[in-house]
Amino acid sequence: MTITNTVRIGSDLIDISRPCDVVTALRKMQLKLGTGGIRQTVKIDGEEVTFQNANDARLSKLIKHYQAECDRASGARRSRYAKRFRFG
Repeated sequence: MTITNTVRIGSDLIDISRPCDVVTALRKMQLKLGTGGIRQTVKIDGEEVTFQNANDARLSKLIKHYQAECDRASGARRSRYAKRFRFG
């Protein structure tokens, strides 16, 4: 059995070992979901029902994961954030 590194995301064939390409393809899918571009219409006994199944939270987590991989692969430095708090 041969396992390939390519996967179809939308209409794009992506190599998953290239995280920056995966991020771009996932963001395209997120835009399609957000604008209602991905729908399925089902006809049952003459009636049409349209579904739009989207899990934007999972998609956002995937984008963050692959963005971190892309940054690591391209040598981008991780940005640091200062946290402030008060006692009072």
